[in-house]
Amino acid sequence: MSPRLSRSLLPAQGVDLRGLARYALLLVAFSAAGREIPLDVDALLEERQRTLASFRDPHKSPLAAVARHDFAGDRPLRFGTDPDADVQLEGVAGRAAVVRPLRDGFELERDGATERLAPGAKVQVGRYTLRLSHQNFPAVVVLDPKSPRLETGPFPVWFDPDPASRVEAKLVREEKPREEIVLSTRGNKRRALRLGTLEFSLQGRLLRLAALRLLEPGTDESAVSVFFRDATTGHESYALGRYVDAEPLGGDRYALDFNRAYNPTCAFSLLYNCPIPPRENVLPIPIRAGERDPGGHER
Repeated sequence: MSPRLSRSLLPAQGVDLRGLARYALLLVAFSAAGREIPLDVDALLEERQRTLASFRDPHKSPLAAVARHDFAGDRPLRFGTDPDADVQLEGVAGRAAVVRPLRDGFELERDGATERLAPGAKVQVGRYTLRLSHQNFPAVVVLDPKSPRLETGPFPVWFDPDPASRVEAKLVREEKPREEIVLSTRGNKRRALRLGTLEFSLQGRLLRLAALRLLEPGTDESAVSVFFRDATTGHESYALGRYVDAEPLGGDRYALDFNRAYNPTCAFSLLYNCPIPPRENVLPIPIRAGERDPGGHER
């Protein structure tokens, strides 16, 4: 136990047995929330290599993003080279594709056929990839393999693996999970369900982070998301903050692996719409694990 913890939790002299019992319960809670979970460093490094490869992939990389087109209500967007196309794409058919937003996805029309697509789907049109983003604020992000940023970056960079930064957390659930608004980098007010508070210890401190689930098409109903800042934010890590996904261990137990803390996509392209961490999710310690600030941000 750290001196900081012992000073803050030790009962004062003269307390009764009930005070000692409460102290013991706090120690048990601290121990349960602070267990390190073994880190598979080789698997982590392999994940990072796959991430770097995806940033080189012109059909996936945010560095390939060259334009964003938000839908106006339920009006479709027409892509092609026809004079009346909403989005002109070089070297494709006159009416190459029509995309309509739906409540829970999209409808794609091309070559005389119509199909429904899920949020996050990618549509190949000539050399371009259309990434269909929903988030209750549907848009199409156009990826172009000729984007020079595929060569110049910035590319993800990471802190060294730190086994001590993978810990067990307890989810203290809300009695009645409630809806909250999460602000985003493009000014949208995104809806989320507040699941509760994840309690854990790291660097000898008992810490808490609000756990959310975005209420958006395509979000897994079991997802437990954490958007946070820490003492490295704006210096060693990205100025907006970072994200980490809680991994279920059974019951109310979760793993928080800050080695897998990742930057929002807007760290690499301003064409993406990213949640802003809530004010309460600011950790008073430096988390030198996970993604660092890649630099080279767009202005």
